[in-house]
Amino acid sequence: MVRCNHTQHSLPSFPVYSIGFVTDDKVVLGGGGGASRSGIKNKLRLYDVKSTSLDLLNELELDPGEDAPMSMAVAHKSQDIVCGINSTLEKRKNDNQNCRVYHVSKEDKLEKKQTTSTLTIENDEDDDYQKVTTLSPEGDLLAVGSTTNQVVFLSFPALKPVAAPFDIPKSGGEIFDVDFHDEQAVVCGSKTIYFVKLPSSKSGKGGAKGALEVATTVALPSLPGLATGTTCSFRAARTAKANDSEGQSSTKLLYAVVNTTPPRSARGGSRAAFVCVFQQQDKSVEWGLVKSRSASSKAITVFDVNGAGTLLAYGSSDLSIGILDAKTLAPLLSILNAHEFPSTVLRFNPSSTMLISGSADNSVRVVEVPSSLGEKSNGALITVIWVLLAVLVVLLGVFLQSGGSIRL
Repeated sequence: MVRCNHTQHSLPSFPVYSIGFVTDDKVVLGGGGGASRSGIKNKLRLYDVKSTSLDLLNELELDPGEDAPMSMAVAHKSQDIVCGINSTLEKRKNDNQNCRVYHVSKEDKLEKKQTTSTLTIENDEDDDYQKVTTLSPEGDLLAVGSTTNQVVFLSFPALKPVAAPFDIPKSGGEIFDVDFHDEQAVVCGSKTIYFVKLPSSKSGKGGAKGALEVATTVALPSLPGLATGTTCSFRAARTAKANDSEGQSSTKLLYAVVNTTPPRSARGGSRAAFVCVFQQQDKSVEWGLVKSRSASSKAITVFDVNGAGTLLAYGSSDLSIGILDAKTLAPLLSILNAHEFPSTVLRFNPSSTMLISGSADNSVRVVEVPSSLGEKSNGALITVIWVLLAVLVVLLGVFLQSGGSIRL
């Protein structure tokens, strides 16, 4: 495993729930005490970030009674931040402007730009919120998923619906993640991952009533070494394209986090969390499991894939954060006791030189990612190790055949 520089930054009275990099060295943090009257204000904060420093540039305090920014996505070209923030209790029943866009100005100021409603909360006791906010790679389509297990697809920046909402069936479990893959959305439920066909027109004109079709699904895989009766659940799902020997994107891959819970009868049973790799079958819409690895002894809470698709980062309920090689799933970096509470959010910056993990413990940890990490999947290093082992075996054989002495 590689050693790296990492620094924890304390943010008094600011539990962190969402993170978005505007540029490589500017990041927006969303957090606060939520809608409860805890006295902890809900805010968006813009920081200048380096490997060892975190300097506040600007902050925007939300209105009293509004919720904390629970999810976030960044439109890098326009310097816009899309957040999930519930309105006050009085407005949630009829006009909950939960999907909000903020702009980072040239003067490094956070400015409210526009809002729309995708989530109505009928009862004051309900604690539903915008759990997932994801922009397509092209930046023209926005997926907004709420704890009601409904995903709304909006054109961006217009924020107009492009199709009827997609509801995860009860059999699919609880929503955890949404990603984009070619002309499909990847909707991750705790029991099933859905590949949903997107409309050909993303303008939000004329097709807003059309139902979305499921192209295929991915079921929970059978994993080795688990006690009988162990239950599994998806926690995250992201797609990427693996590069061939010439550096060209070829194979389409799906990375999924699977958490496990042993039966009560298995005392002391492992609650291992796995990272699984699925590959799309040739000339087929189906995805098959090609690799899996136990990444943590406890449940993984957050997950991210860097822009190049070479590194996988995770935060665990054992308070650690780590990075895996995307090709081999080999552990490259691990930081124990990264927070006092498990990570609530984790993000690479655009160039993959930095990783930031946030937590409800009022802190973020900034990790400097070595430039060589994951290069060529460490294949050269592995080859050298095998060659050295082979040489040692040959020398040992010569030593034994010579009666315990070797003449050089």
